[in-house]
Amino acid sequence: MISNEQKTGMSPAYDYPQAVYTAQPRLTEADFKLPSAGAWWYDGSDPAVDRKLTLGRLVTNAGSSVKALMAETAQVNGRFPANQASFNTFADSYLDPIWESLHGTEGGGYLYGGLKPGFWNDGAHGVTTVAKTDPNRQYVHVLTPPSTSVLRIRDNGHRIAAVTDLRTGAAVSWSQSGGVLTLSGLGGWDPYDTVFKVTTAGRQGILSGVQVSASASASGHGGTAAGDGDHRTYWDSDKTLPVHLTFDLGSAKKAQYIGLNQREDSVAYARSDTEQSARIKDYKVFTSNDGSTWGSAVKTGQLASRRGIQGIDLTAVNARYVRLEVDTTWAASTDTTRYKRLRIDEAWIGSSYATPVNGGRS
Repeated sequence: MISNEQKTGMSPAYDYPQAVYTAQPRLTEADFKLPSAGAWWYDGSDPAVDRKLTLGRLVTNAGSSVKALMAETAQVNGRFPANQASFNTFADSYLDPIWESLHGTEGGGYLYGGLKPGFWNDGAHGVTTVAKTDPNRQYVHVLTPPSTSVLRIRDNGHRIAAVTDLRTGAAVSWSQSGGVLTLSGLGGWDPYDTVFKVTTAGRQGILSGVQVSASASASGHGGTAAGDGDHRTYWDSDKTLPVHLTFDLGSAKKAQYIGLNQREDSVAYARSDTEQSARIKDYKVFTSNDGSTWGSAVKTGQLASRRGIQGIDLTAVNARYVRLEVDTTWAASTDTTRYKRLRIDEAWIGSSYATPVNGGRS
């Protein structure tokens, strides 16, 4: 077990897991105070409770399979300050209608599958959760709404069947194409957490039987671990850059995108010069039919320093081999622990984007 106490400095401020550096599966705890400031337990004060910060912390932890330990302490007279008591009463009624999206779920976008969490379009931000007993029952928690009436979320290969507002049960207008679930006609956002229930019908377009190898690996963490279907094993590049992963599809097949679950063993933001993200920054993608002749890159780009699944979309090509070359990572040379460190739990090739059930009718 590992505890992370009173982390701050993230953006958005409520996204506590950005500061967590422990890869799942592991019992990971996020510890924070209610309220977030003050010493009410001995000075008799009654500091205000920031509801958006507190609820956001609870939800983002649930969306990252992190246990939230919210510290509440009675005053010397044995009573809780009025603002804490008021928040507890409010939270009891507020969380009840969306409890199924938080209790008995795992964080979506990590080793349990699910839609992509984190930063979405037009300033939107939130997390996703997946029911433990039914991976086709998923939830999208919009903690910071977009500036528009549209929300776009990477579908990660999941076929969408239906979308409803969890609090009201009302159907939501949606469509799915190009690897993206688009919700439209949105408005009346909840001030803390708008939750959409998404019913899916399995995954589509993920190639099986792909062999993965690496140009460099640390002992016991070879390239094959990135493609073995087990998030508990991982490839470690042995602090070698540039470095590449090569996907052997077995025969010439269509490659539409690369999916990546990098290891969640570093913070996801530049906390300081000595604690930065050990995630992919600059990359190139090559293809080949013989494994020897690669030619020019078919895609170059930069991945954001963010948690959860990352996708690299390709102009659909037919090839037997796909190579991902990583040229740089986000950690600077001053971060001696994470500089050039690269670890990937799972990587895969999508041969096509998932299609909606019944043509995507809302």
